[in-house]
Amino acid sequence: MIKKTLMGLSLSAVLLSVFVSNVSMAKADNAVLTTLKAKLKTTFKSEPDSIKESVVPGMYEVIYGTEVVYLSSDGKYFLSGNLIDMQTRENVSDRAKQSIRQTILARKDNKPVIFKAKNEKHKLTVFTDIDCPYCAKLHREVPALNDKGITIEYLMFPRAGLNSPSFTKAVSMWCADDNKQAMTDAKERKPIADKSCDNPIKDQYLLGQEVGVTGTPALITSTGKLIPGYMPADRLAAMLEAEAKKK
Repeated sequence: MIKKTLMGLSLSAVLLSVFVSNVSMAKADNAVLTTLKAKLKTTFKSEPDSIKESVVPGMYEVIYGTEVVYLSSDGKYFLSGNLIDMQTRENVSDRAKQSIRQTILARKDNKPVIFKAKNEKHKLTVFTDIDCPYCAKLHREVPALNDKGITIEYLMFPRAGLNSPSFTKAVSMWCADDNKQAMTDAKERKPIADKSCDNPIKDQYLLGQEVGVTGTPALITSTGKLIPGYMPADRLAAMLEAEAKKK
C-alpha cells in the first residue's frame, strides 16, 4: 500500500514538473515572439502577418504577405531566401507560400469565369490577360485540359494595370451575356461588344498582386503552388497528377 502511494506521489511529481516546464517554455516562447515583433516593427515600420518557429532551431519564420523570411531568435540575423530540406530536397519556404496563397484565394468568392471539366479531378486558378499571347495559347488548350478532368477558373490580371485598354476589354468580357464565349473571342482577337456592369476585375487584379502574380498566365494549383507562364496541357496534367499523389 505504502509502495503504491509513493509511486502515485512520484508520478504526480513528474507530471507537475512537466506541466511547469511546459508553462515556462510557453512563456519563454511568447517573450521571444514579443521581442521579435517589436524589432521587426521598429525596422520595417509594420508587424509581420505571422511569426513562428521554423524547422531550423533558433530561427523563426516571418511572413509579410506572400514573402517568407527568417529571423534569428535574438533578432540579430535576418535571412531572405529559400530554405531547402537537404534530405527531401523540398523547398520549405515555397511550402509556406503555398499555404498562404490557399488561404488568400479561399477568403471569398472571386467571381471567376469557369471552364468546368465534366469529370473534374483538379481545379486550376489562372490569372490571365486578354492581350497576352501565351494566355491565348493556353486558352486554346482548355478543351484538352477539361477532357483530362481539369477545371479552369479564370481571374483577370490586366498587366498594363487598372483603366488600361486590357482592363476595359476584361470588363466587357466579364459583363457579356456569355462571358465564356466572350473570353474565347477576345483571346482570338475577335471584337467583343463594349459593356459595363458591376464587376470584379479590379478586385481580381489586386488579388493577383496579393498572391504574388507578376506576369501572365499565372497558374495556381489547389495546393497553392504557383506556376508562372504557359505550360502544355499534357505536361500540366502530369504535374497535377503527381502533386495529387503527394497529398
